[in-house]
Amino acid sequence: MAATAAERAGTLRTALLLALALAACGAEPRGAAGPDQEADLQAALAQYEAAVAWLLGTDQADLQACWTEDRAAFARRLTTCAGTAGRVALLRERLAELQGWQSDSQRIAGLALPPPRRELLAILAPEGGAAPARQDEPPAQAREGVLVHAATRPEHMGLAVATAEGEHVIVFDDELGNQDAHHMLLDMPGVPVRVLGHLRVAADGIADFDTARCRRVYRLHAPPAPPEPAGDAS
Repeated sequence: MAATAAERAGTLRTALLLALALAACGAEPRGAAGPDQEADLQAALAQYEAAVAWLLGTDQADLQACWTEDRAAFARRLTTCAGTAGRVALLRERLAELQGWQSDSQRIAGLALPPPRRELLAILAPEGGAAPARQDEPPAQAREGVLVHAATRPEHMGLAVATAEGEHVIVFDDELGNQDAHHMLLDMPGVPVRVLGHLRVAADGIADFDTARCRRVYRLHAPPAPPEPAGDAS
């Protein structure tokens, strides 16, 4: 018996939702991966993440807290992948993002990592010390664009990411120099980046990143994407 138009539409919608879910995990909707492979990648990731923690400075409590926040966000993202293949693809993507932090002797051979779509450049701790705990903490958001030194508006001057919707300050001018990563980022004007953090809208309607919270900066190897809505970004 031929399927009705409604049945065909339902089947197509189910297939589309499955493809979107797999894409969110960084997977293709075909292929297989075994649990041993996933376990090996999990072990490799633990080693890579530990190397990042060491390079950030074991005595830098604020930076370590931000790195813990990043790792927790990725762990939550990984749990949204229902299939082994999706988790394996996402783990490989994460390893590729962190490979630049590994010395030649630390890099693990045979991981078959994809070309990175983005690479972790910097973790920025709250300026001026640890931020107070907040019960109403809004979710992190991402903005993609290029690094610039914003200097057109007195209240919004500093290291910023320039997007299609405007400039979003990452570190204000009077805070520059508080962290080693500031100098590195200032030396990279025009570099495409993805910045994750908590946006704070000023009275004039301009949204900058809250520098009293953690911020993560990734270098992009693909064109910047449109702004994302609030969510558990990673």
